[in-house]
Amino acid sequence: MRVLVMAAGSVGGYFGGVLAKGGNEVKFVARNENLAQIKANGLVVQSATTGSFVVESADAVDSLDGGWQADLVLFCVKSYHNEVAIEQMKPAIGPNTTILTLQNGLGSADELSATFGEDAVMLGAAYVEAERLSPGVFAEHGGTCRLVFGERDGSWSERGLNILKTFNGAGIEGILSDDVSATLWTKLVFISALSGITCICRSSMVEALDNPSTADLTLRILEETTNVGRAAGVIIPTDMAQTTMAQFQRDKADLVSSMHMDLMAGRPLELANINGAVAAIGKLHGVATPVNDFITSCLSVAHNRATQT
Repeated sequence: MRVLVMAAGSVGGYFGGVLAKGGNEVKFVARNENLAQIKANGLVVQSATTGSFVVESADAVDSLDGGWQADLVLFCVKSYHNEVAIEQMKPAIGPNTTILTLQNGLGSADELSATFGEDAVMLGAAYVEAERLSPGVFAEHGGTCRLVFGERDGSWSERGLNILKTFNGAGIEGILSDDVSATLWTKLVFISALSGITCICRSSMVEALDNPSTADLTLRILEETTNVGRAAGVIIPTDMAQTTMAQFQRDKADLVSSMHMDLMAGRPLELANINGAVAAIGKLHGVATPVNDFITSCLSVAHNRATQT
């Protein structure tokens, strides 16, 4: 399968590397030193799940010229890069290209559909502990490592089955979901609380949960997000907030939010697609989201500062 990785960050670098190792024709969009290192030394993967390897002569580019079209796009840029990324990938999109968005939160599918059409877009979620260690070097640290994806209508389409076969054939645990909206909201419940509380506290998850008042706020974020999801028609277990809170308490020492990492590094935030999305959808359905509203308003200052520098 011809796969375009948009772009070669932690998620795209890892899963794209595994797909390339599995014999697929993978093109990585990268820039600056990341691009230079991949072209000079190959794409390096250090993985607890699939083993360490190097994709020699990895096909990495900083632009697309229309001479190559993808069968599948893994869309995994940060949401604040969507406008630029969508424009940049246009030359590689043909009538039979499937764009699988793996972006955190909600909203990317609507942006992609507005440009390429709803039929071109599939929804998905990446579950992986991955990071870019240095330009051209990507790590996967073990634990849960899978891609869950599906059609909006829940059907097991021919293209979905072909993508599943490609993932599994390369050694990626792929799951074709018949309710991908529930998958996305389940992940949103998790990351809205993890990202929201650690960012607003400028703290680790351990510090946030060991403080009774911020532990209570964490539970309130979980409850707000599950309530909004249900109001939007998504099937979410009635005990989702409580079970997720128990998971947080159990795993708090190992939990790290990419949005918190962006905040501490002075980068823009995926705020609009996470806590901002909960607040906005809550308003549409008449569900109060005071904690998510507060988080979105306060963190918008840091986001705006980062986008202006």
